[in-house]
Amino acid sequence: MSPPAADLAHAARRLVEFDSIRSKLRDTRQTALSDMDKCVHTYRLKFSGRRELRRDLNECEWSIYQYASLLHMLGEMVERTHDEFGTRLEQHAPIEHESPKLVGLRHAVHHNGLVGVNIAEVDSFPDPVVVVPVASIERHGNWGDGNPTFSTFFHDVSGDAFALAPVVENSAEPVEGIVDELERQLTEQFGDDELRRAATNVQLYD
Repeated sequence: MSPPAADLAHAARRLVEFDSIRSKLRDTRQTALSDMDKCVHTYRLKFSGRRELRRDLNECEWSIYQYASLLHMLGEMVERTHDEFGTRLEQHAPIEHESPKLVGLRHAVHHNGLVGVNIAEVDSFPDPVVVVPVASIERHGNWGDGNPTFSTFFHDVSGDAFALAPVVENSAEPVEGIVDELERQLTEQFGDDELRRAATNVQLYD
């Protein structure tokens, strides 16, 4: 039996939302990585110009926060879709487990403002890198007492700081995989042709 038209239209709306957030995550991820490159460039050219470097680092942190906020929103969308359509992630963990450091950074900035990312020369990297000082993010977050603990997001962190670029880059695969999983499950539930056709004609929100 075909699913009710209202359910099909609702699933089509969700399909378009997932397509939209996937596209936006790609854009904001690239912006965050580009802003990190800009910080390295400024560091090399104007090492004595602390104000300009700090401004670029602040802008970089805002870019990362915007990206992490979209990751958080993706997590909320996944949970909502689970509740609405009975979908379940099978090949990927929820985004807070796939990219815990970014979700944790978003938590800290959301509650208490910029943590103050920095730039450092790290032995394991050939070039200077943008890093998060561990002590700073630990001070900034509201950890425990009803909120997640610091170790929930940063259980595998060792040392005084961790580099951000690999964390951002490595988040791409789970993001794509999670969206693919949800889209596939909705397609299996409602039919590929039917869902695509409904998505093409999706109504504007009331």
